[in-house]
Amino acid sequence: QGYSAILLPQLEEATSPIQANTDEGSWIASLGVITNPLGAILSGILMEWLGRKRAVQLVSIPFFVGWLMIAFSQNLLILCIGRAITGMAIGMGAACYVYVAEISLPEHRGFLSAFGPIFVSFGVLLVYCFGYFFRWQMAAVACGVTAVISFITITFIPETPTWFISQGKEDKATKSVVWLRGDNDQAKNEVVVLSEASRSKKKTEENTSCLSIFAQPSVWKPFFILICFFIFQEGSGLYVILYYAVNFFQESGSTMDKYVLSIIVASVRLCMSVVGTICIKKFNRRTMAMVSGVAMAISMGVAGTYEYFYGSQSVSSRPWSWIPQVCIVAHVCGSMLGMLQLPWVMIGELFPSSVRGFMSGIVSSLAYFFIFLLIKGYNTFLAYLNVYGLMWVFAAISLSVILFTLLCLPETQGRTLIEIENSFHGIKTKHKDVEARKQNECLK
Repeated sequence: QGYSAILLPQLEEATSPIQANTDEGSWIASLGVITNPLGAILSGILMEWLGRKRAVQLVSIPFFVGWLMIAFSQNLLILCIGRAITGMAIGMGAACYVYVAEISLPEHRGFLSAFGPIFVSFGVLLVYCFGYFFRWQMAAVACGVTAVISFITITFIPETPTWFISQGKEDKATKSVVWLRGDNDQAKNEVVVLSEASRSKKKTEENTSCLSIFAQPSVWKPFFILICFFIFQEGSGLYVILYYAVNFFQESGSTMDKYVLSIIVASVRLCMSVVGTICIKKFNRRTMAMVSGVAMAISMGVAGTYEYFYGSQSVSSRPWSWIPQVCIVAHVCGSMLGMLQLPWVMIGELFPSSVRGFMSGIVSSLAYFFIFLLIKGYNTFLAYLNVYGLMWVFAAISLSVILFTLLCLPETQGRTLIEIENSFHGIKTKHKDVEARKQNECLK
């Protein structure tokens, strides 16, 4: 995701073998996003057809092909095609959150799902380091190698028990749970509960049309909640800073080496992603969303106000010229406390198992489409709003997350997937509820 931040400045150099102007640069950056929806939809189909594990493993193939095309591209067209292919692979990665949600115990689900952003942050840091030490071609080769390693290692993990149950393969589901939990008796109990829940849903769906299934509260309510959550997430500016890190620091008047500053931000992001993961385990989702929104709003509000009063002055004559850079770093820290992770974590939590793969693909595709619009329109927004106006918009949207959380965002921490699904039907399931009690007993 951070590759365009090192690629675009190098393409603008006079010695670059491939030249790109501002408009072409915005397309190069956004092509890494525009094909994300296609990958997300494909991921949803593959999850239902081949299983969660295979859907995750197949992500490595377009990644490898795309990075090779970028690394050995001799013209702008091949470079753009490579970016588009890697963008599709990013969209396919939505299957990872469904996989983690289905193999995890309720008390560990959010914690484990939040490891995704940790590894993304680590990858962004590596790419920024590659950009500092190497040319963009060598950085692409290194990224391609990681795709091969990923494909090989995924071979050794099991398919999710939930998918095996949906295919009527209870024996394989039991083996999967034994591999995951290490307890044969617990595995049998867990498979019994999953099988009962699956049979109950199938009986209901037999008398229900496809359109009626999507009209159920347990489907359409999570859909609209997640779409709104992603709009707030992307409107907060975190993806702009991710994709245009070097350019954004230049616009804010940084005097430090742009690549060094990007590496610092990526390092802070990695550290804060670890902190955010720990916080997600200890605090509930709603609290983390509001804390994250407030932190991002304050940082962008202060940065925008500074740019409004001092942005027209030369960098050398500005007082406290370090303020915008500190605010950008603070914004990154705030985003890692919840705003970046939570929408992706909740994709694997909110939808019922019967449509989880397909609907997660639909929501992910729309989320990536929104990211594309934002990344492609960044230069236009900057021209009309100036950097301070853009920062104020990010601050206002971040602050609005508080209202959204209080009114709409459900709490999922520590709740079973069955309990979450029932809550959208207005059923207040607690431990005394028969089905939920059985599941909690076997999972504990």
